[in-house]
Amino acid sequence: MSKFRDLGDTNYIDVRNILRWLMNKLLSEDAYGLKQTLPDLKQLKITTENIMMAMPDKTSITKRLINILGVPENFKEDLEYLSGRTMQGSCQWLLERQAVRDWAGDSPNATGTLWLSGKPGSGKSTLASFVIGTLNNGPFSGKCQYHFFLAGNQTKRTLSYTLRSIAMQVALSHDAFCAKLLDLNDKTNMTFGQQQFSVIWEKIFEGILFRIPFQGPLFWVFDGVDEAETSTRLIQHLSKIRSASKINLLLISRATKDLVQGIDEHLPTAIHAAISAVDTENDIRDYVRGFVFKILPSDHSQEEIIQQILKKASGSFLWVKLALDKIRNNWHTKEDIKAALTELPEGMETLYARMIGIIHDQPRKTCEMATRILTWVACSFRPLGIEELKIGLLPEFVNFVNLRYTIEEICGHFVVIDKSKIHLIHETARQFLFRKTTDLNIRIIDHEGHEHIAIVCMNFLSDASKWRSVFTRIQVHRQARPTRNVGDTANAAFDSHSFLFYALSFWAYHVSLATSISDDLLEAVLAFLESHCLLWINGVALLQNLRILTQAAQHLKTYVKNGAHVNQSKQPLSLVLNRDNELRQWATDLIRVVGQSGNNIVESPSSVHKHVIPFCPKESIIRRSFDHVGHSTFSVTGLSSNSWDDCVARLTMGDEQTVSKIICKDTFFVTLIASNDGTLVIWHSETCQEARRFDHGEWVNSVFSSKSSSLVATAGFNTTKIWDISTGQELHSLSKRSHIRTKAIAFGHKDEEVLIGYDDCSIQCIELATEQEKWRFVAKDPASIDYNIARCVSFSPDLTQVAFVFRGRPVFVWTIQQDSIFIPPKRCICAEDKFRPEADALNNPEQILWQLDSNHLLILYEDTKVIDWNVADDEQLQYDYLGARVMELSVDGNLLLTSDNNGTLSIWMVPEYRLAYRLKCDELVIDLAFSSDTTRFYDIRGSFCNVWEPDALFRADGFDQDGMSSTYETIESEPVLSKDENDKVPVTALVCDHSDRFFCCGKEDRTVTMYDNLDGSKVRKLFNHSSTSSVIRFSWSVSEKYFASADDSGKIIIKRLEPPTSSVSRKWAVFPVLELRIKEAVEQFLFSTEEEYLLIVSATIACVIKLKSKKEICRLQHPFQKCGIWINHPKRRETLLNMGSREEQEYEWKTLNIIEHSPISSSLATFEFDEKFDSIQRSVQIWGQWIVLGVFASMGHKFIDILDLDNGARGFHGSTPSPLGRTRVEGLAKHVNRLIGCFNDRIVFLDD
Repeated sequence: MSKFRDLGDTNYIDVRNILRWLMNKLLSEDAYGLKQTLPDLKQLKITTENIMMAMPDKTSITKRLINILGVPENFKEDLEYLSGRTMQGSCQWLLERQAVRDWAGDSPNATGTLWLSGKPGSGKSTLASFVIGTLNNGPFSGKCQYHFFLAGNQTKRTLSYTLRSIAMQVALSHDAFCAKLLDLNDKTNMTFGQQQFSVIWEKIFEGILFRIPFQGPLFWVFDGVDEAETSTRLIQHLSKIRSASKINLLLISRATKDLVQGIDEHLPTAIHAAISAVDTENDIRDYVRGFVFKILPSDHSQEEIIQQILKKASGSFLWVKLALDKIRNNWHTKEDIKAALTELPEGMETLYARMIGIIHDQPRKTCEMATRILTWVACSFRPLGIEELKIGLLPEFVNFVNLRYTIEEICGHFVVIDKSKIHLIHETARQFLFRKTTDLNIRIIDHEGHEHIAIVCMNFLSDASKWRSVFTRIQVHRQARPTRNVGDTANAAFDSHSFLFYALSFWAYHVSLATSISDDLLEAVLAFLESHCLLWINGVALLQNLRILTQAAQHLKTYVKNGAHVNQSKQPLSLVLNRDNELRQWATDLIRVVGQSGNNIVESPSSVHKHVIPFCPKESIIRRSFDHVGHSTFSVTGLSSNSWDDCVARLTMGDEQTVSKIICKDTFFVTLIASNDGTLVIWHSETCQEARRFDHGEWVNSVFSSKSSSLVATAGFNTTKIWDISTGQELHSLSKRSHIRTKAIAFGHKDEEVLIGYDDCSIQCIELATEQEKWRFVAKDPASIDYNIARCVSFSPDLTQVAFVFRGRPVFVWTIQQDSIFIPPKRCICAEDKFRPEADALNNPEQILWQLDSNHLLILYEDTKVIDWNVADDEQLQYDYLGARVMELSVDGNLLLTSDNNGTLSIWMVPEYRLAYRLKCDELVIDLAFSSDTTRFYDIRGSFCNVWEPDALFRADGFDQDGMSSTYETIESEPVLSKDENDKVPVTALVCDHSDRFFCCGKEDRTVTMYDNLDGSKVRKLFNHSSTSSVIRFSWSVSEKYFASADDSGKIIIKRLEPPTSSVSRKWAVFPVLELRIKEAVEQFLFSTEEEYLLIVSATIACVIKLKSKKEICRLQHPFQKCGIWINHPKRRETLLNMGSREEQEYEWKTLNIIEHSPISSSLATFEFDEKFDSIQRSVQIWGQWIVLGVFASMGHKFIDILDLDNGARGFHGSTPSPLGRTRVEGLAKHVNRLIGCFNDRIVFLDD
């Protein structure tokens, strides 16, 4: 026998690889003909090098898969535990069932779905492990994947974890799937550890797994389906499997009412086989006989004892195990055994009650210890380790000699320990302890248990000096070894502090399930957050999983909501509500901190102590609690809001560009610019930064996306193009007839074809590989010619139906037909239109959306009513109160986002259409979209794309993220009413004074306001422009005496300003100078150095106003390049310069005459440019010596040039000088998105 240091030992890896290679060879030859293979093995000369060349080590790939899918390294532990409990030779009866033989065979006629049901304790999980082992150890090695739903582990009950676990197992067994999953991550950087069930299903299963033709069928085993959080939703999705390879499903569970109904409805062809007492009788008999023979090896009473146990067992393995444990302690004499058998009650509840009695009969302290242990085991989020429980029992119980032995001795056989993890004997034991012990001597009350655990966790985390030191060491160690897998160093460090991981992750979970009438718990939670919140966030960030914070926020909200009705009877009510409101504020702040600073905190966890609080609004509870601590090395002033804003970002597409469409795809969102080029802009969802943009080449009507891949389609007048947005590559260009317009595009199930719907009611299917038409369907009744042009077309999710919208006519839904059989369409007419004369126009439908099940269609009408039309049953539900003008469904179909005619946004819970969230806005919305994880939504208003992230959309992990809206608490039961704080109107013009002490901004609401640059406070409003215009240009003279402003109507306002005369008064005086209007919008202002003149520049003219006389003294039609920028000459006050992209020209202020022989112009005459420059974006003067130019080149390049008028071509560090003093700063331009100006002696710009 060999021993190795650990799983990373190179000797162990070598031996493991050899054994794996041998096993693969054996199975690949003939699983049932091993004798033919074994002689060949004797002649093999195997070396470690040969093995590694033939079969690459998968350790690095496995680690990467774990990171992508978010599953733990020990994801096989449940199977290993159950397999270890399976007695050799048992469960064979199952293979004799014809239904099981058909399911496990490769027969194409088999139904593919088998449902095994049995009573609690009948050995269902053991049967599941037997089936899995039989398949994986036989001819179907690597073809069987499985999942055990465990009631004692909340994470493993979620459907998202179920899918991730299945995907992990398939990836480790099938290289083709593994490669595509890794490729998806490479292209999109998308991970799935925190994604919704529906996203994982679409991206991984429908997008990849179901498209791969595996060799032979796959077998999926789901045990304990009745313990899943939303078993019905799991059944629904399993029924939708359309796979290139056959997938056989085995469902094992109790026969609950919901499962019976769900399987009958969604899996009607499934074979149902019940597990009876007769089926397991022989296995139970063998199990009992093996036990009895050990204690009575040669006694004639063996068979009598066996029969007595079998008679009371009633087919329950669980009862037998507990009964034998009872006998094990009473077998010394025959009388002991007989007494034990007589005292054994029949039925599980009676037996559990007997076990409780045994615990109670122990000494008082021992009984209290056992009760506390059972409380921890029954209430814990997941099974605890022995060391974790030892810490949790402090300070009540200390100095255990052997806690494992203590648990086994005093807990009445309610608890089992496997691999140092503590479990209840069965889920029925948990139900008994919580529901049936209230009348017994020992009481375990679940909400009191959760309160105790929550307080223990918070107390454990409150040792600030200890944990700050620990967290610092972890971070330093991680930074010293940056190449290690994410979270490895942190988790390794947490192993030496056993309870730390659990306390950081789950204290709030226990709070949410605790009693709501406990003042002690509320005070403890608030005290913990007020003193140690930042320390807790620091620890969570080291785990690399900030979802813990958002989960905790939702748990805190749940706790407050659960106590709301209780607190109504308490006095004083105002004080109670105030404390509850504080907890709500903490929940909000946690979510906002994650959204605002999450990336930075994960990158540097300790930064939460220094760099987060200054960016939080002044009225936020986290800032009020920690602002006084003083750890931050800087401060932030001038924040425009004192409280959190639901708007995460407000994005502009560029100068004077408007957006017509937005869609969300994976880790991106895509905006379509309304332009003749059909430009698509791809943005990173997480950071709201532009990733790339590309042009279709003509006007684009709309953009559509694949559900399961990174492909999008753009529909132009003459072509339809397919793009991969992860790379920006154009994959296909499909021509079409120009006289018809594309209204809808849908990708086929494997993205190998696209369905295109046109406004002439024709549907075209094009095969992408050949770019040729496969078939065409025209949705018209041959007997009717009364068809208008379709306003809107939409394909059902299963691509079997298509809906058409016409003006003044019903909504039609056609079954897509590829043969000669005519199937008439179904029509939806709203109730009030059914009695109108046939010639009258009907209420106009504006928009249609399919629900995920392809049976329901949402129809939005012109009068804002919405009809939910059940297409299959032709039933309507009408909703008149939504007030919708535009609408969009979330990915999971549980939320409906609408915007009304005023721009107010509302989110409704589907299917109840109950208001969950409302955001009051004032500007008309063009389009809407939900993010893939439904935590954000987007709207398009003019040239802006707004990104909203209300905390009401964040979901707690205690409920499956894709459960139906009526059964999970993703959103508070009471609607959240909010207001767009951007009555902070968008700023359209900005200028600083030359001392950088004040700045003025103009807004779309026509106001011009001055602010203090030091603290961002408002000084005063200077004046207004007309009510129908927006301010677009400013200029402020060097002495701060004169101020010029222009709006988009061509009106110019010039004011004289006087600063405060004393330090007491901050009031600036404002005096009129001149108002005038020109025919074009102003492009630039410039005051002369002596402030005697003002230059006004438009697209075609330049004129000079003498400020003293308030009259125009000269005018000039532009003889120079239109893109030039005007500045004062740094050395001669009587002249000014026009900075062009190819030259600098000097002019006289009084006349605007060109100075022919200026040093600048003459020197430029000999300058040869490497490229043809098109425009100067902006120029900035520094100290009257340097001129910084932002230059845009015709080929899309940009440059930063510096002109030094004093020293000619004196170079700059890292720059290349020219003969004329114009210097290009190498490497800077790629970081500069827009040159802003200068602050003191530094260039200010917006980066990319």
